[in-house]
Formats: sequence, C-alpha cells, structure tokens
Amino acid sequence: MAEKDFYKSILRRAGGENMGGFKNRILFYPEHLFKVYPTLVENPQDTEDLATGEGAFEPVDEDTEPMAIYATDKTVGMKAENQGELDGQSFKISGEFFHPGTATEVAGVARKLNNTPGFLVLESPEGEQFMVGQKGLPAYVKPSFDGGTQRTDRRGFAFTFEADSYTPLIKLKVKIDMDQYFNPVTEP
Repeated sequence: MAEKDFYKSILRRAGGENMGGFKNRILFYPEHLFKVYPTLVENPQDTEDLATGEGAFEPVDEDTEPMAIYATDKTVGMKAENQGELDGQSFKISGEFFHPGTATEVAGVARKLNNTPGFLVLESPEGEQFMVGQKGLPAYVKPSFDGGTQRTDRRGFAFTFEADSYTPLIKLKVKIDMDQYFNPVTEP
C-alpha cells in the first residue's frame, strides 16, 4: 500500500455510537509475568493498523492470570495528550479509576501495583478493548487512598495510570473474554 493511502479523509458516520467513558472492569497484566503481549501491527496495511494491537497475552507460567479490578461505575477514564518537541512528538496516555472501600487486601494490591510496569485493558461501552502500555513503553499505576472527611464522602482507592505511546490509543484486535475474570461460570 502506498504511503499516500495512509492520509485518507476521516468523515463522521451518521448514526455512529459515541458514548463516553468505560465499563467498570479493568485487567492489569504485570509485565514480568507475561512473556508475550499484543503489539502494534508491524507492517500496517491500512490506517487502522497504525493503532491496532495484534496478538494475545501469554503468561510465563500457564496458571498466571491478569489482575481483575472492579472500579466504581463512571470513574474509569482515559485520555491521550500530545507531548514533546515540534519534530519529536508522541502521546502521553493517562487515566484513572476508583475502587471503593477500605479493605486491607486492596491496600496490599495498591502496594503491589506501585512501581510495577505492565499493561492495562479497558473496555468501552460498545465492547471495544483498549490496551494502555506497549512493548518497551509499559504503563505505570499510581495508587492513592482517600478516607474522606464527611459522612457523605466516598472513600476508597484512586488509581491513576500513565504510559508513553506512539499512538493515542491501541485497540485490541483479539478480544479478551472479560467475563472469564469478572463473571466466571462455575461447575457444580
């Protein structure tokens, strides 16, 4: 495909879905526990390939699963801002989510996530899945706790994340079955 074909017009599609925000379920893949993870398409054939992650996560140990994180509804967000000098620009992907409560287990998880590079997977209301972090440029999660001051305040753990990237978002080509981690079917 000729390079000029990558500079196509982008037009608005009438009737297209465009609800903001993300679902309240997040997966975190610690980089050191996964030997293979989705990567940007190496030889892009069309414009979409420039922001598509192909492949799947493959753990070092076959029993390893990603960390499933419940987030309070309407607290999961992500954005990508342009950064860098005029001829050396890239994107800084950042976002946040909130987990309610004061469970000691969550405090322990916050401690483990702190300073652990990895990959986050977020899911849009339409079911599209986006990966934050990429080969050589993992995501970092920064947990914090707020106990509130008023009886009506929310209390719990706020998690912010960031990663540098060549692209403002990476849409996964191979979808992950989120229900496997959040709504597992159990056998009697």
